[in-house]
Amino acid sequence: MRHLTALALALAFAPMPGVLHAQDFVGFDRSSFGRVVLNRNQSAGTGDMDFEMSVGQYNNESIQNYSPTSVFAKMGHSVGRLDILTDSGIFPCTAFIVSDKHILTNYHCVPGILNNPQAKATRIDAVQFVAGYTQQGVEEGTRTYIVSPTPVEAYEDLDYAVLEVLGNPSSDYGTLTLSDATPQDGDPYWVIGHPMGEAQRISREQCRANRPALSGHQLLHTCDTLPGNSGSPVIDASLQKVIGLHHAGSKKDSVNFAIPMKDILARSKVLMAALGTNPGTVTDVPVNPAPLPGKDETAMDLALCDSLYKEAKDLGQCFGYEAYLASCEGHAYAIFAQGYVNSQCGGDPAPGTDTAANTPAPTYTPPAPTYTPPPAPTNLRPWCGNGGLNSTERAICSDAYLAGLDEEMTRAYGNQNHTSAGDQSAWRTGTRDACGSNASCIGQVTLARITYLKGSGPARSSGGGSGYSLRSGNYTLASSQCYIITASRTSVAEALDFVSQWFPGNPNTRLFQATNGYYAVAYEVTYRSQADGRLAQLKSQRIIPSDSYCSGGDRYTAEVIRSGGSAPAPAPSGYSMYVDNNSDMSLNVRSGPGTNYGIVTEVPSGAMVTVTGTNGQWSNILTDRGQRGWVYSPLLTSNRPAARKTCTGWVTGLGPISQYNRSTGSGYLSVRSAPSTKSGKKLSELYLGDRVTVLAQDGSWAQVRCAAGQCMNPYEGIGGATGWASKKYLNIQCN
Repeated sequence: MRHLTALALALAFAPMPGVLHAQDFVGFDRSSFGRVVLNRNQSAGTGDMDFEMSVGQYNNESIQNYSPTSVFAKMGHSVGRLDILTDSGIFPCTAFIVSDKHILTNYHCVPGILNNPQAKATRIDAVQFVAGYTQQGVEEGTRTYIVSPTPVEAYEDLDYAVLEVLGNPSSDYGTLTLSDATPQDGDPYWVIGHPMGEAQRISREQCRANRPALSGHQLLHTCDTLPGNSGSPVIDASLQKVIGLHHAGSKKDSVNFAIPMKDILARSKVLMAALGTNPGTVTDVPVNPAPLPGKDETAMDLALCDSLYKEAKDLGQCFGYEAYLASCEGHAYAIFAQGYVNSQCGGDPAPGTDTAANTPAPTYTPPAPTYTPPPAPTNLRPWCGNGGLNSTERAICSDAYLAGLDEEMTRAYGNQNHTSAGDQSAWRTGTRDACGSNASCIGQVTLARITYLKGSGPARSSGGGSGYSLRSGNYTLASSQCYIITASRTSVAEALDFVSQWFPGNPNTRLFQATNGYYAVAYEVTYRSQADGRLAQLKSQRIIPSDSYCSGGDRYTAEVIRSGGSAPAPAPSGYSMYVDNNSDMSLNVRSGPGTNYGIVTEVPSGAMVTVTGTNGQWSNILTDRGQRGWVYSPLLTSNRPAARKTCTGWVTGLGPISQYNRSTGSGYLSVRSAPSTKSGKKLSELYLGDRVTVLAQDGSWAQVRCAAGQCMNPYEGIGGATGWASKKYLNIQCN
């Protein structure tokens, strides 16, 4: 590594914005806001100083390379992607959780993106924090939180901003421990973040403190980063605590820059207050906050001060002289600069006063940014003036951000043609209104709805003879089942290429389009209770890749129907049968004639299938979607079964999941083996906003099975268990 040039000295003695004259961001389409996977459309320019860079050979790897129990994955749990939606696009940074409602990132991300000439943004429309995004293109296990775009505390000179999150992300993802220790030369570091807006990555190879580690209030390190890493925690590997906030790098000097956490803690009242309510988050907090980097003349570069004074004189502006005085208080020309500031910059001395003798030594205190949110209009939405609003509607009408989300959802609904007015109304009353006045819940379900409305679409042909079409539909499995997903690719062509390499000649693999635009390759369907064992078996036999996983399919909105050689053959001669009514309201289709074969798909009760052959008690069938497989023959009937009333319920009236407390019974609804609190054994749990299939009703009880929501992975019990729950907390609708 080359020695630091005069640029490092300038960093030590000048305010940050005046030196870091170029900032790198990567931009994405506005339309992908609310999604975990962003669509790229632009990137900002570059300069000598980038706000991220790679040092030498790029050493940055996916956090998925390590087990969930590794120290890297555990520390990365509290790190997420920060998406800033502006009028010119989405610009992602990194942030990490520091308290029950606060996250920490760079000032140049929020609100400083508005000062970035390459971004060309004039306003910030919304900000969100994406947690749990660890596998590229896979949204399973992620969670999105609404973030107030107005920082609760921000300082440009230390390039940090503390933002408030709606909800409590720390309850699910924890917090990182902050350290006020002084960085030492050569200490080993880790940097965890979301470079280029992608899934979480870690830099640890050749990642250490520079020699010297400090230059003014800059921590120098050699950890590789890219645009999007702004706001990443620099973690001391020995302490396993955050020792710096990464924010910049210099191409000339092969070094990256972070703000020492000790300087941020010395300045921040918000973080100190948060630490006071979360003891143990930081150790050895100084009783007397450390001052800003000193101006000891013995450390002063005289040539640099000569240059700064010449530039200030040439400019003839107050800010030039003030910047010079901030770094060169004892320099020979300081008395002249101070005289200019006193006479020309609002500091005129009283007549007869000896300025040089009576003016106190200058100090430079960067002004704290002041944020004054614009007053909310009387009616944030056109319908807010109507009478009879429920608690959810009143919450939207009193919160400008929620009102903005509601407006965006209305616009998304008007621009699509795959969701009926009845379905939209059912979502509004059954899902959104189940949140009550909980702003975090309202925001999350509305963001999810916007994603659905923008991501789903009607069936369409790919055109151009590409050999496939997309068939829209609901591909969510029963809560007890999941697809074994072997890959997620950005295009159908890439997904088909993967299939040809891994599963040549296998007609049962299925391709699904997800709401994020990726295409998932499904190998088979299995029961969740058997998924871990089945995945381990297939991986050990090298039948599927090692990063395959289990998905319920709730984000899949269309299936790729292939024509030509890769498509199912045309329906052969056979006879039609129907799936008879049963308690599960569906029938499993397996890859072979027996329960020891994996599940390929399922067909609903009443669906017609074509039987092409039999093997004992099993029938080989072809579904109306072109899938082949085997079903248990006694569950088929030659007569179309009578239409069966179906009922769906939404969990309502509970406290949010953030209030979950098993000892008090708060935040969940028990699912029992019988309709009684005395004789019914607890099997599982439901949570606010969950959707269930109602199988039967008995007085004040309903027999239910989880269809979507947190109940798929309950805190206690087995996901997908069928049992009884109190109707008091269920909004049931039947058709």
